[in-house]
Amino acid sequence: MIHANCHTADNVRCIEFDATPWFSEADALSIVDLAQRGWTSTAIADSLEHRQGYERLHDLVEYAAKRLQLESLEDPTWETFECVVDGPEAVAWLEKNRPNIVAKIS
Repeated sequence: MIHANCHTADNVRCIEFDATPWFSEADALSIVDLAQRGWTSTAIADSLEHRQGYERLHDLVEYAAKRLQLESLEDPTWETFECVVDGPEAVAWLEKNRPNIVAKIS
């Protein structure tokens, strides 16, 4: 399991979830990009939020879009939520399951 957590910019919503399905399906370029960004990206939540078992993640993303989006209109670079993956867990999982990608990260 690769742990990840998401929280809204106002810290009203915060959840932990399993990001492993994203790592199983993502292309190598996306994973390398995630590593270069310090294991932080909203793309993971966007990808998983509609899956069964990720209802709380969907609620967080929906809350961020409905409640915080207006504030982001003033500053389009302002993120309404953030997701952070446990980097060491991700690397360990990649070494075991997708070793060709680990070489591109290092």
